[in-house]
Amino acid sequence: MVSLSTFRQDATAINQGEWVSPGEEYGDLEILSRGFNDAYFDLRAALERKAARRLRTDIDALPAAERRAITVECVRKTIVLDVRNLEHDIGARKGQPVTLEEFREMLADPDLAELTVACLKAASKVGVARKADMEEAVGNLSRPSAATSTAG
Repeated sequence: MVSLSTFRQDATAINQGEWVSPGEEYGDLEILSRGFNDAYFDLRAALERKAARRLRTDIDALPAAERRAITVECVRKTIVLDVRNLEHDIGARKGQPVTLEEFREMLADPDLAELTVACLKAASKVGVARKADMEEAVGNLSRPSAATSTAG
C-alpha cells in the first residue's frame, strides 16, 4: 500500500524557492528555484494564448520553436531565482562565476538548451522530499564514536 506522505510537497518551497541540484549529471550546479507554481502556469497560458493569436492558430498547433521560447520565458520569469557553482569556461570571463542575469540570458541560447533542461529538472524537485531521500540523508549522518562520548 502507498503511504499518503508519498504525495506530500512543501507548498512554501514551491512558491518561494529552495536550492536544488538538478541532478548528478550537472556536477555541483545548484539552482535557487521555485517549483511549477500557479505563476508559472498562468504565465505559460497567457503566452500561449498571445502566440496563438499572433500566429492565427490554435494553442495546440503552436510550433515547437514557439513552445520552446515560451518555456524559456516562463523559466526565466517564474522559476530561476539564483544559480551557483557555474563558471565561464571560455573568453575573458574564464573561471568567473556566471551571474543570475547572465544565466537567465543564456537560457535563450539554443546552444545552451541543456541549461533550460537543468532548470526544469530543478523545478520538478523543489518542495518534494521523498521518504527514501530523507532516510538516506539520516543514514549518512556521522555517528558519534565512543571516544567522543561526553562522559565526565
